[in-house]
Amino acid sequence: MDSDWRFFKGDLEPAGDVSGWGGAKAKAFGFGAAAKDFDDSGWRTVNIPHDFVVEGDYIKKQENFSSYGKIPAMETIDNRHVSGGSLEGGIGWYRKKFVIPKEYEGKRIYLYFEGIFRDSLVFLNHYDVGRHASGYTSFYYDVTEFLNYGGSNLLAIRVDATGREGWWYEGGGIYRPVSLFIAESVHIKPWGVFVTSKPVEKNGEYVNALVHIETELISRSVVSERAVLQTSVLDEAGNVITKTESELSLEPWGEERLQQEVDLKEIHLWDIQDPYRYQIKSCIYKKGELADTKTTFFGVRDIVFDKDTGFYLNGKNLKIKGVCCHQDHAGLGIAVPDKVWEYRLRKIKEMGGNALRCSHNPPAPAVLDMCDRMGLLVMDETRKLSSSRENMEQLRSMIKRDRNHPSIIMWSIGNEEIEVQDKEEGGRLVQYMKMEVRKLDSTRPVTMAFCGWNGEYFHDPKVFFPVSEKLDVMGFNYMPEGWDEYHRIMKDQPIIITEASTNSGTRGCYETDSKRSSYFINDPLNEGNLAKKDVAEFQWKKAAELAYISGIFLWTGFDYRGEPTPFSYPAVYSQFGIMDACGFPKDNFYYYQSWWTSKKILHFFPNWINPDQVGKPVNIFCYSNADEVELFVNGISQGKKKMVKNWYLEWGNVIYQPGKLSAVGYWKNGESLMKEIKAASTPTAVSLVPDLEEIRNNGTDVALITVKVVDESETVVPDCDTLIRFTVEGGGRILGTGNGDPGSHESDKEPMRRAFHGLCQLIVQAEEKQGDICIIASADGLRSGFCTLRIV
Repeated sequence: MDSDWRFFKGDLEPAGDVSGWGGAKAKAFGFGAAAKDFDDSGWRTVNIPHDFVVEGDYIKKQENFSSYGKIPAMETIDNRHVSGGSLEGGIGWYRKKFVIPKEYEGKRIYLYFEGIFRDSLVFLNHYDVGRHASGYTSFYYDVTEFLNYGGSNLLAIRVDATGREGWWYEGGGIYRPVSLFIAESVHIKPWGVFVTSKPVEKNGEYVNALVHIETELISRSVVSERAVLQTSVLDEAGNVITKTESELSLEPWGEERLQQEVDLKEIHLWDIQDPYRYQIKSCIYKKGELADTKTTFFGVRDIVFDKDTGFYLNGKNLKIKGVCCHQDHAGLGIAVPDKVWEYRLRKIKEMGGNALRCSHNPPAPAVLDMCDRMGLLVMDETRKLSSSRENMEQLRSMIKRDRNHPSIIMWSIGNEEIEVQDKEEGGRLVQYMKMEVRKLDSTRPVTMAFCGWNGEYFHDPKVFFPVSEKLDVMGFNYMPEGWDEYHRIMKDQPIIITEASTNSGTRGCYETDSKRSSYFINDPLNEGNLAKKDVAEFQWKKAAELAYISGIFLWTGFDYRGEPTPFSYPAVYSQFGIMDACGFPKDNFYYYQSWWTSKKILHFFPNWINPDQVGKPVNIFCYSNADEVELFVNGISQGKKKMVKNWYLEWGNVIYQPGKLSAVGYWKNGESLMKEIKAASTPTAVSLVPDLEEIRNNGTDVALITVKVVDESETVVPDCDTLIRFTVEGGGRILGTGNGDPGSHESDKEPMRRAFHGLCQLIVQAEEKQGDICIIASADGLRSGFCTLRIV
C-alpha cells in the first residue's frame, strides 16, 4: 500500500474524530478531505515512506524548554524549536483509492501501519476507523466491515505533526510502510506468535534447545469452529526439521492462546559472527483445508548479564560495543528506506560496533530484521517511563511486535527521566512497567537510562537506589565518576553504560568557529562547554577495563537534525555523531575502529593543507592500534611514540611546512603500515561513487552515491564547497541530498547541493522496472561526474 498516495500539506475538514456529524452517526465523515468525491487532483502524488516536515525551510523561532533550565551538554540550547531541528511541524492529509475484489467478502482484512508521525486520524469510506497518538509505535485496524467489496475504496488520513514526543527532530507523515492483510475468519492474531528457546549445555557445548511456541488465534465466525494448528520448525534454508499439531475449538467470536513445545536437536546458535535464524511456520487447518499461515523467524541463543564479569552471549564473555541512533538521515528526514538503514548498519559494523540502542523509541521493524540477519545486538526502548494507559499500550505493542527478534537482548523502559529517577514514585513506575514486560516476555532483562542531572543540579548516583534497585540491569548515561561507587554498593546488579560521550565535532573541521557552526574538540582555544578534549577516549577506556561493565552505547552513531550542541541556530544538526548525517566518518570513527576491530588501523589528523600556517606549530593526533607510531614531515621524523591500549597519540607543536605529512605504524610481530597526507591541488572534477552497481526493479530500491570534488590525482579537495547540480536520466529519481554540514540550510529535496569539505551525498530511487539509471553531477569550472546503475 506504499505507492501513489495523494498528499496535501495543510489542514482541512474533518479536523477531528467528532467533526460535523462524525461524532454522532456512523459513516458520517462524507465531507472535506475524507469524502470520496473530494477533488484531490491538485494534490501531489507521493510514495511511502514520506516525511513532509523535512521539505520545509529552516526558521528561527523562540520556544522555551519550559521548566528544565539548561540541560548539560546542551547549554547553548534554551529553545525547543532549535532542539527539534528548526523545522516547523504541521498537518498533512493523505488519500489513497484502492479496489477490494468481491471474492474477499467474508474474510477479515487488516490495515497495518508501521509508523505515522504523529497523531493520526484514519477514515475509510466515510467511516472513522481510529485515532493513534504515538508517532513511534506500529498499529493495526480490522477494517472488514468498512470496506466496499468488488468496488473502489477511499482511505483518507489526517496526520498532525504539530506536537512533539521528544526533543530532537521528529519529522511528520506516514514515514513507515502501510500494508493490507487478508485473513480467513479463523486466523492467527497480529503479533500473535511468540517463540522462546533455551539452549541446553552439555560438556561445555550447546547440544539442543527446548522451543516453546505460544500462538494466539482469533475467530470472527458466528458459529463454533474446530481447527488444527500445525507448527513446523524450519532451518535457514526452509527445510522442515520437526513439527507438532494441536486440535482446538473456538467459540463464536472467540480467542484462544495455544502452547506448544518441540525439542530441537543439534542446534545452530544465533551469534554476532554467525547470525543463524530458524523459522516457525504456523498453519491453521479447518476440515483439512489451509485457513491461515504465518512465518516467524527466531534464533537460538543464550544471554546472561553478570554482576561482576559483564555480558555473555552463548557462554562467551562479550563486551557490548554499541551506538545510539535516531532515525533520520540526510536528504530524507525520518522517511528512511530499508536500503539506507542497511547502509547505516553496515557502517556501524565496519567501525567494529556490535550493538544498536534504539533512541529513544521503538525502531522500524525492518531495522530489527536487519540486525537479526547482520548479527547486531539491540536495546529496544519505549518512548517514556509512565504507567498511563497510552504509554502502557505503547510499551505492550513494542514488546509484542518485537519479542521474536534474536538480536534484542534487553528492553529499556525510560531515558533520563530527570523528574522521577530519584523519587519513590519512579520506583513504583519501574516496578509496574517491568512486571508488564515480564507478562509478555520473561526472557530478557529490563533496564533504564539514568542521568546525573535532575534539571537543576548534578547529584550522586546513590540517590537513584529507590528506582534503580527495581531494574534487572542498571543503565548509566555518562557519570563515569559514579560507576565504581554504584557497583560497590549495588554489588548484585549488572551495569551497562546506556550512553557515553564521543568526540563531538564537525567532519573535516580543525578549528572551532561558531559563526560557521564548526567545532573541533581538540582546538587548544576551546573554553568552557567547548573544552571537552579526551572525553570519548576516557569513557571507552574506563568501560573497556572494568570487567563488571557489560558494555557501552555511544551518543551517537550518526549526526541528526536537532540538538545542535555546542551551538544554537543557525546550526540545525547535532555534532555528537561518530559519522556525519550522511554516514561519512569523522576522525573519531578510527579511534573506535582501532580498538573495536582486529584490522590494522593508522589514522592521523588534522589535514595538511593550510598555507597560512607555514612556520606555525600544529598539534597532530593519531588513532591506531599499532604498538608504536612514528610521524614524519617531508620524510623527517618527528619522533616515535608507544601506543597505550584504548588511547591515542599526540605530537605537539609540529611546525607546519608545505609538502607531506606521513606516519608509520609498527606492530610487535614485525608488520608495519605507512600512510600519508598530502595537500590537494586545485579542484578539477566531480567524482561519483555509488554504493552498488545494480538496483532492484521493485520501484522502491535506492542507491547512496558519494559525491567527491577531486584534483587531477583523484584526491578529495577538503576545503572545497562548490555547488554541485544533479541530473538523473532513465528509470530513477532523486530522493534527497545531504552534505554533513551542521549549519547548512539547503533544501534536502532540490537537485543540487554544496560540497562540504569536498563531499556530499546523493540518494537515488528506482522508479522503472528495467533499463539503466544515469546520474550526472556538474559544477562550474569542473569536469562533470557520471555513473550508471543497472536496474535488475
